[in-house]
Amino acid sequence: MLWIPSEIYKEILRHVPIACVDIAIVSEGRILLVERMDEPAKGQMWLPGGRVRKGETMRDAAARKAIEEVGIECHVGPIVHTAETIFDDGPHGVPVHSINTCFFLFPRLPGARVRLDDHHARFAWVEGIEGDLHPYVRRCLLAAGLQRSMVEK
Repeated sequence: MLWIPSEIYKEILRHVPIACVDIAIVSEGRILLVERMDEPAKGQMWLPGGRVRKGETMRDAAARKAIEEVGIECHVGPIVHTAETIFDDGPHGVPVHSINTCFFLFPRLPGARVRLDDHHARFAWVEGIEGDLHPYVRRCLLAAGLQRSMVEK
């Protein structure tokens, strides 16, 4: 994998939106969320995902992020939501503007076990939309077919 030197990446973040994929991995009617350990959105529950590499299709990026971030080989399904996120915080203290496309993914094998990478603290399989989730995550979960909890309706 080609790494961009820190100073060049900071300049890119300062001037250009970043193309990202997020993945709604669906298993037994639940969707996987992970707690982010890095900015932006550090400490928040989020969908696994990340940057699309140059020359990589978004579908290929979605499959790659499932393996890299949670250790699950998946079939990539349809796009369920596209939006942008803008954060005042980000890597190297630089604000982040990303264009995010969320895909439905389905584990290739039943009973797949989650193996988190070093960028996530914990995970949860959710059946509904509740708690203090970022609006983008809420919209992805809603688009993926989850319902708001009775308390939040």
